[in-house]
Amino acid sequence: MAEKQKENEAEPLSPEQRIELLEKKVGSNKLVLLILALLIIVAISVSVTVVVFNVATSDDEDVASHEVVVAAQQEIAQLKEQMLLMDSRMAKLKADLEQQEAKLMNSGNRVLQVSMIEQEQNYQIFLSTLRSAVYDLAHMVRGSRSWLELYSEQIDQAAASSAQREQRLKNISSSSEEAESFFSDF
Repeated sequence: MAEKQKENEAEPLSPEQRIELLEKKVGSNKLVLLILALLIIVAISVSVTVVVFNVATSDDEDVASHEVVVAAQQEIAQLKEQMLLMDSRMAKLKADLEQQEAKLMNSGNRVLQVSMIEQEQNYQIFLSTLRSAVYDLAHMVRGSRSWLELYSEQIDQAAASSAQREQRLKNISSSSEEAESFFSDF
């Protein structure tokens, strides 16, 4: 057990691992809140049943039953306060989870991916312009058809490779959100 803790402390957590931990905490908090709510409901129903039973069975013990009712009301008030506290804590955890997800989307990896996609698109524009220029130059110089074919093949291969790289970069993430800018985190 101590070795697992040392390994966990030695390795920094990735954003995905942090989100998983937060989701597990939120899930366990929901479970605790549900159990607490059920216990509160059971306690309330038992208290009400005891009070109703005592009131119905004894007219002489009106003073004692009144004290039981007051005690039950105080207990209900305390349980409501605890439930409100747990609800606010769960809302805070949910907000923290949403904030972590937003940070993950704007992380350096996502910004780098967008920059690389833009770079590949610019590279393809350059290659298209180069192809046009080589074609125009080949028509200006006589006897240059052979190197036009050679360079056109190489330019076409480079453009196809660039298009494939761009597609692979786009397929890395299934998210459709775009990062605002390269310097958004600064």
